[in-house]
Amino acid sequence: MSANPCTEPHPRAAATTASLEAARGTANRVLAMTLMVEPDRRRFAQFAIDAVQAAGGNVFAAAVRLDAILARLRHAAAAAVEPVRAEIDIEEERLLLVWNGHRELLDTLPGKLLPTQLSALGERFQLAGETTDPELLRRRNHEISAELDRAKARAAAELAELETALNRKKTELQESIRLAETDSLTGLLNRGAYDTRLRDAVARCLRQREPLCLIVLDLDKFKEINDTHGHQFGDEHLRRMAAVMRAAVRGDVDFPCRMGGDEFVIVLFAEMAIAHRVAQQILDGMEGRTSIGIATLQSQDSPTTLVTRADAALYEAKRLGRGRWVDSDSIKPEVALERA
Repeated sequence: MSANPCTEPHPRAAATTASLEAARGTANRVLAMTLMVEPDRRRFAQFAIDAVQAAGGNVFAAAVRLDAILARLRHAAAAAVEPVRAEIDIEEERLLLVWNGHRELLDTLPGKLLPTQLSALGERFQLAGETTDPELLRRRNHEISAELDRAKARAAAELAELETALNRKKTELQESIRLAETDSLTGLLNRGAYDTRLRDAVARCLRQREPLCLIVLDLDKFKEINDTHGHQFGDEHLRRMAAVMRAAVRGDVDFPCRMGGDEFVIVLFAEMAIAHRVAQQILDGMEGRTSIGIATLQSQDSPTTLVTRADAALYEAKRLGRGRWVDSDSIKPEVALERA
């Protein structure tokens, strides 16, 4: 006589059950449910959250994981010929969701539960899972949706808080970097920032064949100004030089820097003709009391060779009587402004 099809398990279902039992090992089943429709899945999800809470786990973290697991459960249910059989297992210190051969971690528990605790937990949820009260199902479905929505809202709020904190830290970091790179007296970039900017500028302009000029500047007879009028007057003279330099260049492109003392430099992303105009504007603004050397980047240059040629032009400007700029390409002085 042939076997009754209503009593014998389908071979694939039997194989799946066997594989689950083999994989489970020493796991303790808290709840097993057949998930046929969406309310079943939501009720199962609420049981899972309740199990995490009852076992002392992290409900928030589990809710976030559960959201992703439910999506996969829905996909599995849509593709399955038969209803999905799902379980909640506790294995050592892990709470797992098991279905169709999948074993997914829902939460890591703070400690191993005692046998009496496991037994009580299992009885509680098995009883809850067996109920067929339509009103209870409706209420459970609403509670699950609300809890998941609250979990999402908490996750979104925490994410927004983390993003705010991250943006604040980024702002603080940028401000720290700015202060570390800024000369406290003039507000220009300092020597350390200049070294970095010049190295990067030379590398980029050589690679992209873009124009670059280096302008080095010294305030003429600055020591005499300090000795005659005092350091406070000297500081104001330095601040005036910084303001004139800023006004002569593009604030979002070029780099005016203070090297220290009465020495300044500008990394100018422009042709030599533009550098001439910038130098002349600074001379005018400082009433001709500045010596300036200019060098333009050449294909064989390094930062060192570029600085060397700009310094040579500056020394030539001083040798010729100060109060002028000298172009290293011509080494021919141009008297910028006759002193009043």
